[in-house]
Amino acid sequence: MITVQYLGLIAVIAAWFIIVGVVYLLRFLGVKVPIKIYYGVFIMLRDEELVKDIIAPLGNLLRRVPSWLVITLTVGLFLISMFVIVPIPLTIMSVNAWGLPSMLYLMVRNLVLMAVAVVHRLSPIEAVEKGFTPLAPLIPGVTVSLYTFIYIIVAIGIGILLHELAHGAVSSRYGIRIKSGGAFALLFLAFGGFVEIDEEELRKMSLPIRLTVYSSGVFMNIILAYIAAALVGLALLSPQLTQGLLGTTIVYTVNSTDIALKSGYIITAVNGHPIASVYTLISILSSVNASNVTVTALNPINGAIVSEVLSTKNLTMELLGYSALYVSPWGVVVESRSFYNLMFWIYTLNLTLALLNAFPAYPLDGGQFLDAILASVIKDQALRSKVMIGLSVVLWSLIGLTLYYTLITGLYRLI
Repeated sequence: MITVQYLGLIAVIAAWFIIVGVVYLLRFLGVKVPIKIYYGVFIMLRDEELVKDIIAPLGNLLRRVPSWLVITLTVGLFLISMFVIVPIPLTIMSVNAWGLPSMLYLMVRNLVLMAVAVVHRLSPIEAVEKGFTPLAPLIPGVTVSLYTFIYIIVAIGIGILLHELAHGAVSSRYGIRIKSGGAFALLFLAFGGFVEIDEEELRKMSLPIRLTVYSSGVFMNIILAYIAAALVGLALLSPQLTQGLLGTTIVYTVNSTDIALKSGYIITAVNGHPIASVYTLISILSSVNASNVTVTALNPINGAIVSEVLSTKNLTMELLGYSALYVSPWGVVVESRSFYNLMFWIYTLNLTLALLNAFPAYPLDGGQFLDAILASVIKDQALRSKVMIGLSVVLWSLIGLTLYYTLITGLYRLI
């Protein structure tokens, strides 16, 4: 029997084949469509005009920035992200920390913790408490809801597109020929973009320029994550914007609840502290020492502001997925609003793209970056390729083990 959680995945795949069918129909009718379809499951858009219309003007704009500054910013940030930490504030999730450790560090630590968990028979939760970082693929209807997957499609599309445009713009800035650019997708489950750079011309460039080209995509992803966090922060500065864009919407109330807040109301503040999302609500309620809090809400129907004093005695909270929270004993389920959800996923997926692409393994930017550095030490290209392939296999195995442990232990439900 097909369970409800898989219906979203089925709907997404059905929508994919409807789109594929429309493309084939347009071709049958003689309409020129610049899209190639492979076996019905893989779509690629490739356009040479993209270089002339978009990438070249961006490259010209970058020429106004001193070369030393472009190289220092992109390469410096990439090196930090590869070996130390991706320097992005976590305030959008109401976490007072600065950045996440590099993917290289996280995967090595995960390997050690998996070994410790096996030897000492630790539960999956105990492994997480000791620092294990779960990884799981974002599969609609399985690991994320179809509703959430809509935000993911938009966010990852923006992230990948601008990542590749950054590679192209920096290449154009240094006069490296770009053959074409485009995007591809696999059953709405995997997405990507590409800029086809002339590899021969790139290899003739100096090491700093090559490293800058490889670093530019990660630099752009980090900038996009900052922009998303900044937009949420700016919205919190204005009560009008907070009411219009942020807060948490009450989507369900237990029948026995006796509070005045009703389904559809938007919680905008607790004890005068503005609420951006369910994460802000968790942070504020977790830090309350008093026995009561004053909850301020907006009635979106008539614009009325409602305030109510609620008890925090025996207060518990449970996250329901990425954007919903159950608060007991108030008996309400609240969800983050659409603006925040979009910013959250733009932030999260660009942070993920930065983490992953700084990983020093083929075919990622980090692998290309490390290969360019090794080229000045290991002159024999065949030997260098073997070294990089061997290192890449080892590093990808660490990610594979983390995924395997996350899935078999059920930790993907916590992500």
